[in-house]
Amino acid sequence: MRKITKSDRTTIYLNTAPFLLGEAFCIIGFIMPFFAVMDLRALGGLLFLAIGLYIVKRKIDTAKLGYYVLQHGEKSIAEITHITNTNAVHNGRTVKEYNFRYEANGKMFNHEYQSAYKRHLQEGERLTIFYDPKNPKLCFIPSLYNLNVY
Repeated sequence: MRKITKSDRTTIYLNTAPFLLGEAFCIIGFIMPFFAVMDLRALGGLLFLAIGLYIVKRKIDTAKLGYYVLQHGEKSIAEITHITNTNAVHNGRTVKEYNFRYEANGKMFNHEYQSAYKRHLQEGERLTIFYDPKNPKLCFIPSLYNLNVY
């Protein structure tokens, strides 16, 4: 079992898009009702809080998957087989879908990752991937979260 430090956990969480947006929405959503005093802006604050909590929950789920797979998983090499532009735009950038192929338990698996920020990735590039031996479709690529694990 691999040891994951608190610093590693923090790195995964903070490098999960949309970065600190969810936390900002939570703070704004919590503070707004105090200044709005029973008018429509108080409901806007609750909406901000709900959106922020949703974003933070998704980030926590991604981080939990990363912790689990890094601690209990096996190591393999993933190759980027295909990069496509999606119709989605995030902060003025086109979101790209990166398709990875890796071997686990003697079988080949595919993994998709979407990001508007990982512009340095190229087709044919190889990255270290960790997967759960019990369920090889559960995988995590530490370098996509600025984490170096060996």
